[in-house]
Amino acid sequence: MATQGKKVPENFNALYDAGARATRGVSAARAMPAASAGLRRLSKDVAELTVHYDEATQLPISIAASHPEGRLSGRADTPEQAAAEFVKARADLWNLSNADAATVEVSSVSRQGLPTVRLIQRIGGVEVFNSELKAALSADNRVVSVTGQVFHGVSASRAAKAKKARGGLSAQAAIAKAAFDLTGLAYEATDFSSMKSPMDSGPYRFYKCKPRKRNSRPPFDRPVRVKDVMFPLGEGQFVPGYYLELWIHEYPAFSYVIDAVDAPDVLFRKNLTSPIAFKYRVHNTGDAIFRPEDGPAPGSPHPTGTPNGFQAPPIPEKLIAIESLLPGQPWLPPGAKTTIGNNCIAYADLKVPDGFSTGDVRGKVTAAGIFDYTYDHSRPSTTANNLQNSIVGMFFHVNWLHDRWYEAGFDEASGNAQKDNFGRGGMGGDPMHAEGSDFSGTDNANMSTPPDGASPRMQMFTFNGPNPKPSRTSNHEALITFHEMGHYITNRLVGNASGLDNVQGQAMGEGWGDFFAICMTSQKTDNFGKGTFAVGGWTDFTPTFKENYYFSIRRYPYSANVKKNPLTFKHISANAVLPVGPSKNPAAGGPNNEFHNAGEVWCCALWQVFVNLVAKLGHELAEKQMLKYVIGGLKQTPSRPTFTQARDGLILAVTALNPADLPEVRKGFAKRGMGKKAVSPPATSTTLTGVVEDFTP
Repeated sequence: MATQGKKVPENFNALYDAGARATRGVSAARAMPAASAGLRRLSKDVAELTVHYDEATQLPISIAASHPEGRLSGRADTPEQAAAEFVKARADLWNLSNADAATVEVSSVSRQGLPTVRLIQRIGGVEVFNSELKAALSADNRVVSVTGQVFHGVSASRAAKAKKARGGLSAQAAIAKAAFDLTGLAYEATDFSSMKSPMDSGPYRFYKCKPRKRNSRPPFDRPVRVKDVMFPLGEGQFVPGYYLELWIHEYPAFSYVIDAVDAPDVLFRKNLTSPIAFKYRVHNTGDAIFRPEDGPAPGSPHPTGTPNGFQAPPIPEKLIAIESLLPGQPWLPPGAKTTIGNNCIAYADLKVPDGFSTGDVRGKVTAAGIFDYTYDHSRPSTTANNLQNSIVGMFFHVNWLHDRWYEAGFDEASGNAQKDNFGRGGMGGDPMHAEGSDFSGTDNANMSTPPDGASPRMQMFTFNGPNPKPSRTSNHEALITFHEMGHYITNRLVGNASGLDNVQGQAMGEGWGDFFAICMTSQKTDNFGKGTFAVGGWTDFTPTFKENYYFSIRRYPYSANVKKNPLTFKHISANAVLPVGPSKNPAAGGPNNEFHNAGEVWCCALWQVFVNLVAKLGHELAEKQMLKYVIGGLKQTPSRPTFTQARDGLILAVTALNPADLPEVRKGFAKRGMGKKAVSPPATSTTLTGVVEDFTP
């Protein structure tokens, strides 16, 4: 869903800005990458390599063997040993010297789904910003593929000089500079003071905002989280900087890197807000895995597959008993009385300030161990009972997705959101903050995702559209909560919340969100071959728009039937003309390269892959496999990805986990023009022109 709020600056990354690089004496990248000596050597040892390059550094950001049985390394005793030895032995893939290679270290190991080792680079103990390699491993601990990049030109003397130079700008001054850049309002370094860091904070320090004089500047909703970084500009150049996160009232959450030594330039800027054994009475299918219904009045797939004004009737909730889907990892502790768990803290955020405060409402038990509220559709969503029912539903959705995604590979080491990580890797202290019926907007929803260790925030809004009918809420509309949660998982898995800052990355973020929504609410009785699936429904109804169950807020419904949804790869381009014939949503428009519009094309491709797997494996197994492939693919998607790089990430996951499914996967992408020879626009493109379609698997 879209983000509501004030006008804010655009995403920026100095590494990918020719002007910023030139200002610091770093030359522009070559038009075509030259294969490194290491890549030429690897090509002799491994046949049929697939390689993608970074536009700024012209070094590999994705390396894999195209053949299903291909491996990049021999066997090792453990995944981390395999990854570390690969980097050491193949350091020249990235032009690393021996000293450079020694700065790359294992950060975490994910053993769920596609086994993945994450490595980062440090200079003198300070993290190199956006340095990340993710090595995917086979069952016998052989490297299947490597995604991401590290930077050459590091030396002990350079690190010592950089560390000594730090101090030209204090962390507090950097925060003030970033806050001014975001709001246009002047903040002073003295407005910020250090505070005690919570447990499991890793390299982060925390600062609170407490202005010394009265003013009208907006307050901070959270303390500012800061860590020292070295920012890479390419060609062996690094700038000491402060990475920080701003949560300023009535503004989207933002992350920054501010130069700590020279002029206090913004080196990086990213909007973190994506445009959304207890008993629970919830809208639920009641199947073996307690799958949520689409919403309080489910209507997907559309019963006729034609836009005819259909409105689904409300359904009763089911009282279900569940501790969690993961043995030994309960959603709530014994005796809990409110919706405060290890994975999620859910409440209605009804009043200023952001976050739980006086006047806000948590979900509360109706009796020991029971959340038993029934939604009354004849009354507004804001009534006490309806509010409780929807908070409980939202809490259920977040935890259910947590467990399903965990099984598929999004675990602690991968950066999921949990208060306690139980010593399994990653950073704890970051349960999801699910803020229902949020005071800050209407008729929408959003998700803000900081890097691992700080809580994501999901804001679900009240929908006032059906007037004079009672208001509705997105709190427990699964097709919306699932979409917003999709932003969180994709942002965490690609660049640890800093990777999806280009247009294609943001567009695919919308597409992944839509895909999780329609895939994970689908049921085995659905018509996957011809049915039409909307990514919303109940909340989208207005006095002038009655095709909410056919289109929702997208231009076309999702369907494997091209007569219903005709979108192919070229339709991400600003200059492409949409096909004549299929019914198009009269309430949806904008250019093809707008995030949500381009994201529809990505979701169409993922949906076709899923439909192919359903035809082969049946719904239950296809869904399990597809989630592993999508999450494994996200782990192997580089920062600032193109559509074809993300496609290849998913194909790499299939290759490692179950190559027998490759034909169905390749055919799915090819049907939407993303076949083997398809060409994406450059990662830095904003118009997304230059697509080359290919319809051969």
